[in-house]
Amino acid sequence: MPKKKSSAEIHRFTATIVRGEGKGAWSWVEFPHDVHALYGTRAAVRIKGTMNGLPIDRALIPTKSGYHVIIVSNGLRKSHKLKDGVPVHVEVWRNENQEEVNVPEELQETLDFMDDLNAAWKKLRPGVQRGICHWISSGKTIETKAKRVAEVLRRFETGHEWFRKAREK
Repeated sequence: MPKKKSSAEIHRFTATIVRGEGKGAWSWVEFPHDVHALYGTRAAVRIKGTMNGLPIDRALIPTKSGYHVIIVSNGLRKSHKLKDGVPVHVEVWRNENQEEVNVPEELQETLDFMDDLNAAWKKLRPGVQRGICHWISSGKTIETKAKRVAEVLRRFETGHEWFRKAREK
């Protein structure tokens, strides 16, 4: 469970999970507070909290309409047994470490062993790092996770778009 902040910093609300239309549409809940007034930015803000009492580590994502949403991924819906169109109780607080990335052990061992990969990794944006880490961590077996780490290494060595800009810096 994520460590809670003081009650003044926690934002509680109930919202319905909305699903966009069309193939590949996302699900989300609308954040009913003014992010600019709370955090001084209209950009994305990393948050921690709970959804129906279960832990979440997400971001408040800005929309073109001026409000922010919390994406409710398929994985989150499955793990928390959430359904589109159903209200959820949400408690969130700002993640004080906006750059935080939880690197899976399998990838960390490779980064520690390969200095050039580690240097390129450190140049990636935190959002890209989080995406890669999530992809690796979502493997159900050790073998799958190892294959995904090997794929990250292959992509690094072949100049995949993840690492292209990192090599140019």
